[in-house]
Amino acid sequence: MDIIKSLVSIIVPVYNTQDYLKRCVDSLQKQTYPNLEIILMDDGSTDNSLDICRKFAEADARIKVISHPNRGVGAVRNAGLACVRGEYVAFVDSDDWVEPDMYESLLGVMVSERADMVCCSHFREMENKSELSNAIGNSKVILTREEAFEALRVGKFVLNFLWDKLFRREVLADVVFPEKRQFEDLIVSGQWLYNVSKVVYLPLPKYHYMIRNNSLTNGVDTFNLQWRYEMVKALVEQNDFCVRKGLWKKASGKLFRTCVHLLNRLIVLPSTPETMQMQAHCIAIIKQEDSTKGLGFKYAFKKFLITSHWKLYAMVYRIISRKR
Repeated sequence: MDIIKSLVSIIVPVYNTQDYLKRCVDSLQKQTYPNLEIILMDDGSTDNSLDICRKFAEADARIKVISHPNRGVGAVRNAGLACVRGEYVAFVDSDDWVEPDMYESLLGVMVSERADMVCCSHFREMENKSELSNAIGNSKVILTREEAFEALRVGKFVLNFLWDKLFRREVLADVVFPEKRQFEDLIVSGQWLYNVSKVVYLPLPKYHYMIRNNSLTNGVDTFNLQWRYEMVKALVEQNDFCVRKGLWKKASGKLFRTCVHLLNRLIVLPSTPETMQMQAHCIAIIKQEDSTKGLGFKYAFKKFLITSHWKLYAMVYRIISRKR
């Protein structure tokens, strides 16, 4: 097989990222693997993003621009998948960027190992700081579907993100991203993983994931709480799929931890009907019989405190949080 003939389609959802878009697209244009289809999917941007996209397309025949009224990233990814022509598919967020040899590296392994998906490690880019993430070992790791599902469960090698991967197009053929939902990639990660036979992990950092100063991971405002609650609901859907397919024999530590994290934030805020609903839902999830199965004593003890001694747990957490 002549690898240089294989077309790689890269879907880039774009929404109001005019300050970051040039860096992102530049990094794609400068790939050492040239046979690319770069699809810039504008989601009704209200800044100059669409104009920037069109200028790129005028200068590079590999770039296609598609613009729709704002519908959310799930709808954008579905629309992008509907028009890709490549044998292989990748996703890049428009405020991120990639190493020059990212797709040459991933595609080379994909072809040599006859894999359905290849993952890599990445950098977490923050103001004045760059952190290496998910870099494990010094050599590639080959996983069966069952091993890949276990890796997803524990958050090792195979992560929920789309952007650190290269997919064989067929893997995504029947995957439909939920529209108008947050964490749509998390919801469907089990679905695309169910379609693979072999996964390869490379401990090479090829992607730069940008964390902006206004990141939703900080603060306790109402919007942030709703964002975290959406993560809980997405993780429940992911967990239900994986358990229903018989591929997770142990509990999802990420689901348990996310519930606890949200509960801790709710403890220090005034109660409202909305926060009480979030609290009740998270506690109900933690109460489930298998919520800590295989996770160890620390998880089981925290479950015991939350489900049997909630008032005591909340009081102690308030005291501790005041001292931080």
